[in-house]
Amino acid sequence: MKHITQFQQGLGVRSIIALFTFMLLSAATMAQAPQEFKYQAVARDAAGSPLASANIAVKASILDNGTSVYSERQTATTNTFGLFNLSIGTGTVLSGTFNTINWSTGNKSIKLEVDFSGGTNYVTMGTAPLESVPYALYSQNPGPTGPQGPQGPAGQNGQNGQNGATGPQGPAGSANINGTTNYVVKFTGATTGGNSQIFDNGTQVAIGTTTPLGTTQTDVRSHHRFGGYFNTDSASGTAGAIRGEFVGGAYDGAGNEGLSVGHDGFGIGGFFASNNVGTFGYAQGSTAITTSTIGTYGLSVGALSQRIGAYGEADSGTVNVGVWGTTSGIAGATNYAGYFSGDVNVTGTLSKAAGTFRIDHPQDPANKYLIHSFVESPDMMNVYNGNITTDGNGDANVELPSYFEAENIDFKYQLTVIGQFSQAIVAEKVSNNHFKIKTDKPNVEVSWQVTGVRNDAYAQKHRIIPVVMKEGDAKGKYLSAESYGLSNEFQYSPVKIKPVNVQEHLTPLTQQK
Repeated sequence: MKHITQFQQGLGVRSIIALFTFMLLSAATMAQAPQEFKYQAVARDAAGSPLASANIAVKASILDNGTSVYSERQTATTNTFGLFNLSIGTGTVLSGTFNTINWSTGNKSIKLEVDFSGGTNYVTMGTAPLESVPYALYSQNPGPTGPQGPQGPAGQNGQNGQNGATGPQGPAGSANINGTTNYVVKFTGATTGGNSQIFDNGTQVAIGTTTPLGTTQTDVRSHHRFGGYFNTDSASGTAGAIRGEFVGGAYDGAGNEGLSVGHDGFGIGGFFASNNVGTFGYAQGSTAITTSTIGTYGLSVGALSQRIGAYGEADSGTVNVGVWGTTSGIAGATNYAGYFSGDVNVTGTLSKAAGTFRIDHPQDPANKYLIHSFVESPDMMNVYNGNITTDGNGDANVELPSYFEAENIDFKYQLTVIGQFSQAIVAEKVSNNHFKIKTDKPNVEVSWQVTGVRNDAYAQKHRIIPVVMKEGDAKGKYLSAESYGLSNEFQYSPVKIKPVNVQEHLTPLTQQK
């Protein structure tokens, strides 16, 4: 249930208009509801910017048909976006009792008064109806129970029937099973049996052959536990290996794991209860394989309009990373933690140590790359430029894109005269998406540049802060310890992944043939 109300109030000498958007959140169970409900609010100034890190005091009153039945006082501090939270029912009580409010009758409304300095000099922000009743609170004050109805008459028991006569005994059956030792039996008819394709010699099980290469395991071996183990060995084609469920233990556990040595292999993800890895795929190439070896491959096909090859999501943690990629750089001429062939979209902020474009060199595309660094700034800067020639009076009007002033603030200008000595000035600043240039001579070519700082809705809420302090595990660590000549123990990583010893992890499998 949600109820949203807006209040506006002038702040006098400060000449600031505070805009609050309040949201009522009923977050209680029907059986045992906490005696409170939540409000969230965002405070902004007259320009629409958040009132960040402000200490305020709020007086909240619950009205029943215009009469106050409960009042309390709370203090709150806005965050960097102007957001603060209130739990109505947990503040310092000024009048009334919250848990005795009868939510089932009357027209309930909420009145808010705010002191922006944190004191008791409240300014009334307004009163708004509570159109959605907090049902979890209302459920604790139900109506009276009706009278119990009369008990109906008891039913009568029926009489027991007589036992039937015993039928004659049938003839003795005959065995109709023919087969070969160690083969599992299958039905070859309604009453006959014979060999199946499953062969069991007492220690090994095979399908379609009498010389199995692996065993079915149910015991505990070394640091690994296997619910089941299947091994296929093929000189070509596809070979798949599957491990069963792993539960508990102090070592690495695989829900399902794919192992491929010298040919294609696929691992199918399962649940892990130890090392917390959903899917582990390992591919080891050989001289017979000339293409790539792929540990995990995701492919999505079908008639649906949206298809995703691989999807990663993480939440509810201190550090949440949907997809994590790294490379050891061992014996690699080129190393990428991630490589994308095609367009990449990022809805959010992209953080990087450096950035370049890299293309085939226009003058030697077969043998060289051309690499340029990104232009970077502590501002969220947009750059616009061009050339224009003044008229016979030395005037020129520069037309900017129609969205220029809607997208940018804080304009800066640069002018450069081309081909002759002349003076050039910005005669009129940007207005209605254009600005004017004036030269002291007629017919002068001028190269111009205008920069602005992004002012769209996303940029307003996600301003870049140039300098921030390191916190927690990052303190004393480096994003690139190697650049400072430091060892790997000083390298910071937000994700702590236990290194996998591939040989230790896979040797028990290869030894069981």
